[in-house]
Amino acid sequence: MSKIVISGYYGFNNAGDEALLTAILASLRAIEPDADITVISGNPGNTIIKHQVKSLYRFAAMRLLRAIGESDLVISGGGSLLQDVTSKRSLLYYLSVIAAAKWKGRKVMLFAQGIGPIRSRLMRLLTRIVCNKADLITVRDKDSKQELERMGVFPAKVEVTADSVLTLNPASKLKGKSILAEAGLDPYKPIIGVSVREWPDNRRCLQQLATAVGSISEKYNAQVAILPLQVSMDMKASQMLMDCLPEMRNRVVMVKGNYSTEDFLSIIGCFRLLIGMRLHALIFAAVMKVPLMAVSYDPKVDSFVKEIGARAVGTVENLDAGNVETAADALWGNALVEQEARIRAMRKLAQSNAVKAFELLHK
Repeated sequence: MSKIVISGYYGFNNAGDEALLTAILASLRAIEPDADITVISGNPGNTIIKHQVKSLYRFAAMRLLRAIGESDLVISGGGSLLQDVTSKRSLLYYLSVIAAAKWKGRKVMLFAQGIGPIRSRLMRLLTRIVCNKADLITVRDKDSKQELERMGVFPAKVEVTADSVLTLNPASKLKGKSILAEAGLDPYKPIIGVSVREWPDNRRCLQQLATAVGSISEKYNAQVAILPLQVSMDMKASQMLMDCLPEMRNRVVMVKGNYSTEDFLSIIGCFRLLIGMRLHALIFAAVMKVPLMAVSYDPKVDSFVKEIGARAVGTVENLDAGNVETAADALWGNALVEQEARIRAMRKLAQSNAVKAFELLHK
């Protein structure tokens, strides 16, 4: 039985990161159902209940070192763990887990990571040193590979795959319809889903987005569901967007709750269109074959839409309501054959991450 430790931003009720863990665990268990897996978490009790794994608190240093030392493989799992935009401390933490695993003589894999931005010269140096100690690095896009190479990480260590969430199967829409109906929407009429997050100087962006959403809703007689993916982080921006739509009070609702990954997929699957800032809102839409439009705040968003043959309709700094409306008209009711083909290809790449993990483990 393989003993695996997984490190990541888990236990913080972030829908994207919880979906990543769901996908990583499912892909590993598909290959070795009885693998002994321990997840490092900010809330071990929550992680144990949600994912049926062993879990340790992220700052229980001695217990973590013991678990790492007893493991066969340490996975630094998914997401944008290696970046210093939100915090240098978080970057140092995730690098320290990798370094500790190599100090203990364990095999280490960075599992479909999104790399950067890393702006500090010191942080870039430390990332290069630590990543060059890893046994295998898979990244979710070409831009991440290029960023590692610019930092001096050996190219031979790095393979481009795709985000693990793309391995998830589409969910039934029944639960989503129930949730949306409970929130006050008619799930059998068109719904525009909007997922925003807090970001500096975003008031103008949200006003432009509200103008566009109001116009699209009027044109297509559609309802609007504002969907925070991490309630603690997204509520301020979500409420600000809602406040910009006073004339639509009878057609716009906030859909918030402690939803599972399957619930989020089911909800988004009921949308006619998803306008999203958060990367994993966009990926959920891709899994559920829902037309999507991105508002970019981070290179990872641009990388994903580029990979699927789409584009961002604007950034937080320059979003224009007219551009959003034009893009919505182009997507509404149209089949996205080429985009779905690209997503199927990315799904296969994403499924290869777990295969590579076990190849490394048994090498």
